Amino acid sequence: MAKKTKGSFSWFQWVPLAVGIVMTPVALRAASIMALSGPESLTLLYPWVDMVKSTVFQMPADFSTSIADWVMYLQFPVYGLLMSRLLRNRGFWVALGVVALLHVVGIGVAILLAHMENPSLRFF
Repeated sequence: MAKKTKGSFSWFQWVPLAVGIVMTPVALRAASIMALSGPESLTLLYPWVDMVKSTVFQMPADFSTSIADWVMYLQFPVYGLLMSRLLRNRGFWVALGVVALLHVVGIGVAILLAHMENPSLRFF
């Protein structure tokens, strides 16, 4: 039997993309529940949406709202696609770590942008 090389095709590498697609409706439902806790809780789930809607970038409200809707629906599939691509070359834990780091950096940038909009806000 021939051994599989590290760059060969495997169906397992597309599982994170499928999970990201399946998680999108679950995350939208969680966002509707988390909205009752305030806008800060939504930053933890959808940091990229907060960045797009930030007034620091001075985008028109209609444009930023439509882009934020797209970002909300595409965030988890993009995470899955990125993880699928990294899974091929780097392994599961590195791919998961990169996606988690990307999300945490997004949360940090969203908090900094919120602070830039209103400097009197406390960080925590």
